[in-house]
Amino acid sequence: MAIQRKTLIIWSGAFIVAVSTAMVYRWSDRSWSYPIAQRPSALVAKAAPSNNETPVNNTVPAVASATGKTVGSMNYRKTFAESNDYWAYAKKILPAAKAGDPDAQFYLSRLLERCEEGNRMYFQKLGKALTLDEGLQFAVQRHLPIEVAQAVFDKCHELQERDRQELGSSNDWLAKATAAGQPLAEAVTASKIFSQELMQNFARAEGVPETNTTTPPDSVADPRALLRAAVESGDPEVFFEIGEMQSMLDPAGIDSGTKRLAWWLIACERGLDCSTNAEWVKNTCVSDPQCASISSPTDIVQMLAGEHWPDVQQHALNISEKLDAGQLDDLGIGS
Repeated sequence: MAIQRKTLIIWSGAFIVAVSTAMVYRWSDRSWSYPIAQRPSALVAKAAPSNNETPVNNTVPAVASATGKTVGSMNYRKTFAESNDYWAYAKKILPAAKAGDPDAQFYLSRLLERCEEGNRMYFQKLGKALTLDEGLQFAVQRHLPIEVAQAVFDKCHELQERDRQELGSSNDWLAKATAAGQPLAEAVTASKIFSQELMQNFARAEGVPETNTTTPPDSVADPRALLRAAVESGDPEVFFEIGEMQSMLDPAGIDSGTKRLAWWLIACERGLDCSTNAEWVKNTCVSDPQCASISSPTDIVQMLAGEHWPDVQQHALNISEKLDAGQLDDLGIGS
């Protein structure tokens, strides 16, 4: 039992490190708004339209409330990325979320979760709330980027200090958006289910009682079916999310890192902001001066891949061919 507990501690520590790393990426401009009513039946082949193509409209159409009153329209990807005050932004989109706008529901869920996670990561220590200075010092002690800690404070401190009861819970809004078929919500929910299942299976294998009783949204749903539906949207941020969950999709796989970067490469090629101005790139490159030389959307992935770049390119090509041919059953995400 002592060996089992030690194994669990080691594995859990690695899992926590992975989650901590993911926190850097989550504080990013990887948001994407896709009108549910306009989800294409075929996948989007390329991000940039040719001269003869009509650009994809990322602005969410007006939503009618139960009384028939139009709530309004908003480009959630853009406004979320530009928001420096999540409390004000949450108040702004709350009416649309309540009226049933799945994109508003997803982004409300996302900002609530980000602030919850960011606060735990940077501004709580042994149950004690930390000031800004204490949080920044705590980040330095753990070799975490203080730029991310500062961003968490700037965007979330107002939300943390207010009575948030009227905003609801992140899980509830995510469940609503998932049920409505919002692509990113489907992908995020699938990731949460995979994560919990992985922890549960490991705990059972080690004979250790499970201590995490948190139930993710739509936990009874088939996560692979959710991913299949999300991929059909052609949403490049969905591709990025799939990359992030490669180690959960295939826990025994030996090339999950290559697969992850391959999906990221596809996301960059098909419309995700992977320039030096993208927040996720800034956060990834916070301690790497090489990032300053990025000149194309794929450079960041190439830099991360290093000597494995040819393998990443080949795997991305294989995935792209399957996407374009509609061979979704061969993507390794389930049916």
